[in-house]
Parts: sequence; C-alpha cells; structure tokens
Amino acid sequence: MSDEVSKLFMAFMTTALFAIGGASSLIPEFHRQIVDVYGLMNNAQFASSVALAQLAPGPNMLMVSFIGWQVAGLPGLLVSTFAIVGPPSLLAFAVGRGMERVREAPWLKAVKASLAPVTVGLMVASGLVTARAAGENPVSIALVAGSATFMVLFRKNPLWVICAGALVGVVAGRLGLLRV
Repeated sequence: MSDEVSKLFMAFMTTALFAIGGASSLIPEFHRQIVDVYGLMNNAQFASSVALAQLAPGPNMLMVSFIGWQVAGLPGLLVSTFAIVGPPSLLAFAVGRGMERVREAPWLKAVKASLAPVTVGLMVASGLVTARAAGENPVSIALVAGSATFMVLFRKNPLWVICAGALVGVVAGRLGLLRV
C-alpha cells in the first residue's frame, strides 16, 4: 500500500469512528487530517474537492471517495470509501445491539437529546472551515459571503447560487481576478 493510500486510510478511519451527524459535520477534521496533518492536499484543492463532491447527486459521503480519488486515484478511492464506511458500520452494529438493553435508561435519552445541537454545531464549523479554505482571494471571499447571505435571506433553491457562482467565476477568470 502506498504511503498516500495508508495516510488516507488512517485519516478517514480514525475520523469516521467518532462521526456524529454524517460526513458534512466531519469536514473540519477531514481538513485538519488531509491538509494539515498529512499534507495530501492544499486548502484550495480540499475546498474544490468538497465543493465538487457536494454538487454530485447522492450521499455526502461521496466527498471522501472523491478526495481519495484526487489524492491517489482508484486505490485512494477504494481505501477511503472502505475506511469511512467499514469500521463505523461494525461499531454501529455493536452499539445498536448494546443499546437494545438500555433503551429506556434516562441517561441514554439525555445523550440522544444532546446530540442534535452538537451535530448542528459541527455542521456550522464545517461551513466555516470550508469557507476559510475556499476564500483565498477577494473574489472567492465575495462569493462565499454572497452565497451565504443569499441563502439566509432569501431561502431559494441553491441552484441559483451555483449558477451565479459559475457565472462570476467565468467572468473573474477572464478578467484575471481568479486563479484557475
């Protein structure tokens, strides 16, 4: 197994074992592992990979497979996908079996009630980490701020934001304001 593939496995497997809220809530830790710890991508590559994976139909977990593909091709895709799905599935099975015995325990109900706010907080952190990674120039910063503002104020279909962002990107690229 290549060094890059083994780093992908470690990054995604260790992160996946503590997943609460799905792949989107894990973006800050994915970023820390892939960019800061292992240096497999830079900020711009990571932000682009996350954005492209989010545009694709299907589950958010595709982001992990796409990052694996970007870093190490087909072996990276396969190892990353297994690392994010395999060990947590086994853990979920074991925990699910154990929870059947204590499903009415007050402490378990309290834990379940506290996980929703934690998940929302992790998702907000994911957005901030991705925005910081994507906003490396004035045009990108304006696109991040404009997209967030539009979605909060108008609550319209995100396709409007995607189309507007693509148009701004083309114009800014032609004017030399955006690195392509």
